[in-house]
Amino acid sequence: MPQGTVSGPNDFKLIINDLKFELGNVKYVDDTTAFSVSNNPCDCSLQKASDYLVSWTTVNGMLISTNKTKEMVIYFGKQWCLDDMPPLCINSRNIERVVTFKLLGVVISSDLTWDAHVSYILSKCAKHIYCILESS
Repeated sequence: MPQGTVSGPNDFKLIINDLKFELGNVKYVDDTTAFSVSNNPCDCSLQKASDYLVSWTTVNGMLISTNKTKEMVIYFGKQWCLDDMPPLCINSRNIERVVTFKLLGVVISSDLTWDAHVSYILSKCAKHIYCILESS
């Protein structure tokens, strides 16, 4: 369907209504986020969810933008080294592991602090203040 149509968002919601994960997930218009809570950092449930998503998109004639797809690990333990964890793989391509990402306008960081989000908001405010000061 053409992007920007009035019915587009509702049509898309109908299409992805049957996209169901065994893991926790958040779906909002054309974004889908799957998450897993596990005591084992090498748990393969996210890879299984990724494989399911690939097969679902193939059946439904959609593509996954692997450049926009990110993996974030939140782990505070000392037992495992995050570099030893296998990365998620979609369509034979390793997904970039990040320490921050933006989900529905909120910057989430792997240390679960608000620092990155506050910096993002302050940066946006500074740009708007600059525009206001320049125009007056």
